[in-house]
Amino acid sequence: MKRKILIVGAGQLGSRYLQGIAAVKNPLSITVVEPCVNAQAIARARWKEVGGAKSEHQLTWTHSLLNHLDSVDIAIIATPARDRAALVKEISRQVKVRYWVLEKILVQKPNELEVLSHAVSASSSCWVNTPRRLMPWYQRLKAEFKKCTPISVIQDGGLWGLACNSIHFIDLLAWWTEESLAKIETDRLDSTWFESKRPGYYEITGELIAHYSGGSTLHLRSRPEQADFKMQICCSTGASWVIDQTAGTAIGPSGQRIDGQMLLQSGMTAPLISSILAHGTCGLPTLQESEQMHGMLLQALLAHWQRYQNPNDQRVPIT
Repeated sequence: MKRKILIVGAGQLGSRYLQGIAAVKNPLSITVVEPCVNAQAIARARWKEVGGAKSEHQLTWTHSLLNHLDSVDIAIIATPARDRAALVKEISRQVKVRYWVLEKILVQKPNELEVLSHAVSASSSCWVNTPRRLMPWYQRLKAEFKKCTPISVIQDGGLWGLACNSIHFIDLLAWWTEESLAKIETDRLDSTWFESKRPGYYEITGELIAHYSGGSTLHLRSRPEQADFKMQICCSTGASWVIDQTAGTAIGPSGQRIDGQMLLQSGMTAPLISSILAHGTCGLPTLQESEQMHGMLLQALLAHWQRYQNPNDQRVPIT
């Protein structure tokens, strides 16, 4: 019997999950839920690009959840954050899901994290896709930085989407140092929020600072005039590193160098799915791990939004 995969949302990221699944060796039964005709057309084209149409996988497309889909092995939720808690709750009501993979940002309202957690509680496990943990390059760097904690990290760049992407780096530092997130400061963020590339969602520039339980700190900076997107790491030993994600280089003291690359979602999905199906585990953070970090981040950003945008809003419009 083919193992069953459910993908909800086949937009930019969901279609890349689908592409990656084509490389899974064992035949799967895949159901893709995508109401947008254009998004579905792009996802279909990307599936064909990687030879999915010639694979042994069975692929079903639908505009809404199928009532006859009573159980799945893995549900991948790649929809926008705004209605994710309600969506996951509805899926769990209709379908018995063994494992979940959720996209970040998880939700827009801090109290929806509890709804999300309760909705997946009957499943075996649930993970959040902050995927640097899966990348060999970052795994090699973890082994290096673990020797010299606490560390201070500065991520500097232009308009890189600080609000929606900061969770990637907050999670990265927690994983590198094995410390827990303790506090987030937003005093150095700019006061003006602006609409992002996706209509209805917003971004902000300035500096966000995260503090960790073992003394490590993370400074996330977004400045319109900044050209480079680089990370600086200062270790407790006095050693310092500069990581250039675009070039795939990490330069340490005395010219020490660790080269690597950022992996695409399409390239990470097959090993991820195969690991979950074979072993019931993977390298991503569990919902419980990520929920604590998401909660603190959402509380901090929502307070900032209420201060400068609308004091009555109960959600921060990021995704």
